[in-house]
Amino acid sequence: MSNQDGNSSPQNDLSAGLRQAMRRLPGPVSIVATHDKETGKPAGMAASAVIPVSMDPPSMLIAVNRDARCHAAIEGQGRFCINLLGTDQTALVEPFSNFQKREERFSMADWEYSDQIPFLPAAMANLFCEVRTTLIHGTHELFVGNVYDVRSNQGDTPDPLGWMEGGFARFGSLD
Repeated sequence: MSNQDGNSSPQNDLSAGLRQAMRRLPGPVSIVATHDKETGKPAGMAASAVIPVSMDPPSMLIAVNRDARCHAAIEGQGRFCINLLGTDQTALVEPFSNFQKREERFSMADWEYSDQIPFLPAAMANLFCEVRTTLIHGTHELFVGNVYDVRSNQGDTPDPLGWMEGGFARFGSLD
């Protein structure tokens, strides 16, 4: 891989190699949502960098690009909701991953609010978190939030929505 001057650098080669390798690693697709105290509006983003940290205390980690509008909203609010999506909710992802469609984000589905934090009742699950620890690394900040509420959709839910090789994926049991 070469930089803008046409020269290859070890860092660029390493970043490109990691990016290519990570495309092969399946990940969940979620919408992280919060309330932006500064604007008074909901804020959100599509996320695949979402992992459980601990069951005692129950906690989750999200990685957020520090340039994303949602980053400042999570920082200011100190709380967020991870909405775990199913395969029937692919249409919701694009507005939450494309800043040019920001105005469509919370108008495409029936969102509800719990203490100002938006959540999607039709999601497979909603994990409400309060930020407890952060770590800045490179372009992103890691937010570890203690889970203070969990809501699971017990209805007829589809398979969890995943992301792999630059497109949507379906996760299902092997047995």
